[in-house]
Amino acid sequence: MSPSSSSGDVFSPSEEQMNFAGDLAYACTIPGTIVCALALVAYAVVASYPHARKHLDRVSFRILVQALISNIFYGIAFAVTPMHPGNGCDFGAFAINLTLCLATFYTTCIAINLQLVLVHEVNGKMLEKYYIIVTVVLSLALNVPTYALGQFGWNALSETCWYSNDDKRKRLQWIIATQSFWISLAALTETVCSVIVLYWLYRFKRSIHSITRNATPSGRMASSDYPPRTSIALNRDPRFRKIVLRIALYPMVSLLLNISTVALDLNMSLHELRSRLDYYLLVIDLFMYGIRTFAYGALAFGDPSFINGIQEILSRRRTRSAESNLTNLDFANTEITTHGGDRIEVDVELQHISTGSDVTQSKCTTIGTLGSVDDVKTFSPSQGGHQRPFQRKYGQLSQEEEHMISIGRQL
Repeated sequence: MSPSSSSGDVFSPSEEQMNFAGDLAYACTIPGTIVCALALVAYAVVASYPHARKHLDRVSFRILVQALISNIFYGIAFAVTPMHPGNGCDFGAFAINLTLCLATFYTTCIAINLQLVLVHEVNGKMLEKYYIIVTVVLSLALNVPTYALGQFGWNALSETCWYSNDDKRKRLQWIIATQSFWISLAALTETVCSVIVLYWLYRFKRSIHSITRNATPSGRMASSDYPPRTSIALNRDPRFRKIVLRIALYPMVSLLLNISTVALDLNMSLHELRSRLDYYLLVIDLFMYGIRTFAYGALAFGDPSFINGIQEILSRRRTRSAESNLTNLDFANTEITTHGGDRIEVDVELQHISTGSDVTQSKCTTIGTLGSVDDVKTFSPSQGGHQRPFQRKYGQLSQEEEHMISIGRQL
């Protein structure tokens, strides 16, 4: 780096240094955009399997898809925006800020939906359209007037396409009013919602034993507990707690990325590039803007709905492979054998008992694969024989389980 000519001179980074900062941002953005695109392709592949598609039927997952699409367009806009003044620079700055707002607000909606569904027991599916409408309208309201009034363009300080007003004070006002305030508010909202949900989970975990003590001797909740509350339904299946904790990673990443970039943007607008430290902070700022697509793309591959869909596909493939090797076996049917000249009817039934930490549930299975209620064959007394245990237990599908499925689709 070239030192200042004297102690009183303002630090001025060289052209090579500024090119390095821009190239670093591009180098981080392009791989992240590819990762987001691959995540969407993987989602489409899983959704092409009817049995796996049901796992993707969740409000937060659909919002996540919208966020990924926004991140892809953000990465494209970031990569193709020219590094020189012109109409392309003006529109590129508009596109970057618009898609940045869309992606940020969508992830905020995921955190808000978690709190509303789990803590306040609001129907998330009813609010889904409002999440999308508010996100799109707010993003357009913040960026379209800014672009129309010529506030986007070449920023001589950072040598990037950003807010371009030559008046330092007015430029700072536009940055705060149309970007920094709203991005910070979204990140803080995500954090608050996540903390509330995690605290609710902590209290829920401590209340499991008290809920169990309120159960009737038959193991079912008293009639006064119906319709079952969210906490009771979640107690039936701890997988939902894992889903909540993994979705909470999005607000954590958003807080790190968004608050950091807002602080660095304001620092550059206030202090400009007067020292080497300011230049280093600019490099970090551009790096944070570039890495966000990779961060969200990586998180998308760990989404619980996506993983459950893959497990469903693999499970059914293993089942078909196992059944092809056991074509001579006929489970849950009557076999006729002879013993000492007498005919003996023998019922062979394969039943799998799954025992969890909260509840023991009987499930019918063939070669280790859980069946569904629709898969159970019903035998009437007129057909002979008595109703088998797994048939009786499937007939007792509880309201808690039905409510639990509904909650999963609202998350």
